[in-house]
Amino acid sequence: MEPKAPCPAAVPSEERKFRVLVGVTGSVAALKLPLLVSKLLDVPGLEVTVVTTERAKHFYSPQDVPVTLYSDADEWEMWKRRSDPVLHIDLRRWADLMLVAPLDANTLGKVASGICDNLLDQGVALSSSSTCLCTAVLPTMVIP
Repeated sequence: MEPKAPCPAAVPSEERKFRVLVGVTGSVAALKLPLLVSKLLDVPGLEVTVVTTERAKHFYSPQDVPVTLYSDADEWEMWKRRSDPVLHIDLRRWADLMLVAPLDANTLGKVASGICDNLLDQGVALSSSSTCLCTAVLPTMVIP
């Protein structure tokens, strides 16, 4: 397994781009993640990083996503002692926009309830930048 890139917030950049942190959840619509990232990278001046839930990994191949991917394991592997950086905080500081697409019903419920039990949920909860939630749920799944 290749070593992960360092957290983007810790790496100085020579040219400041608009930074989009894409969150992908366990909806079948996660199949579109490679296409979404590809389209975002076509926009001049955008820098993209992805945070994925464990369930989302079922729907795409990491090799098809040409940007850095982070998941829960990265949060725990990077933090060993009190002075170490905290990934979910660094990612939100780095991002100008957090785009959660697709947002499944499970994560929507957790966000609404303030539950932060994974890297993506923690990133959404730390709303230091703009957040766009793009739901991918059937209308029959939403309780009126």
